[in-house]
Amino acid sequence: MLLALLTLMLAMLDLNMPLFLDLQPWLRLLPDAAWANLTLLGDALVSLALLSLLAFRYPQLLPAGLLAGLIATLFTRSLKPLLAMERPLAVLGEQVHVIGIDLQNFSFPSGHTTAAFVLAGVYALVLQRERVTAVLFLLALLAGISRIAVGAHWPLDVLAGGAFGWFSAWAGWQLASRWQWANTLGGRRLLAGLFLLFALLLFGLESGYPQAFWLQMTIATLATLACLTTLWQTWRKPA
Repeated sequence: MLLALLTLMLAMLDLNMPLFLDLQPWLRLLPDAAWANLTLLGDALVSLALLSLLAFRYPQLLPAGLLAGLIATLFTRSLKPLLAMERPLAVLGEQVHVIGIDLQNFSFPSGHTTAAFVLAGVYALVLQRERVTAVLFLLALLAGISRIAVGAHWPLDVLAGGAFGWFSAWAGWQLASRWQWANTLGGRRLLAGLFLLFALLLFGLESGYPQAFWLQMTIATLATLACLTTLWQTWRKPA
């Protein structure tokens, strides 16, 4: 996979820090608010909420997204404390332009990038539409780059996060295709209810990026309406 190969190449050539220092000044050409909104798309709860938007038409999104999210969480939550890599701010101090909260530790891999690529990957695999896939992965890539722009992650973290996210999406999609319970009426109702909970929790999320507040509220509202629609569809059908 390209992202995995780029991650390995960046590590072997020791280009991680120089690339970060080269990229940050260029990324500052866009306003902080733009990067804050893009980085919100990689929040795990936001990604789960976004997966529910088209579930009323593509119910496979929910089981695939849930399983992919669990796999991605296992990856990131295991590696972060195990490797305990310092973030750019802890290493470079005032050379780093920070947007949002100051983060110091547990840098590798980028959880936001992982979540963004899970979101893009699950949609791409379920919808199977080339143009939609291209747009989704462009947004996921921008969400990953935003983690460098906000000063939270190294390029190595972002590339690895993208690779983990895509693999998690593929694995979740494969497992969901064999998860028969998710296709039952009871399973669809429970999954829709769970994703409704995710959408409602998003209203109270402290993302650390106040510039993205209205995007967060918009996503939470749309996801809530989408989940209610999905639930309504399941209750219209006889058990």
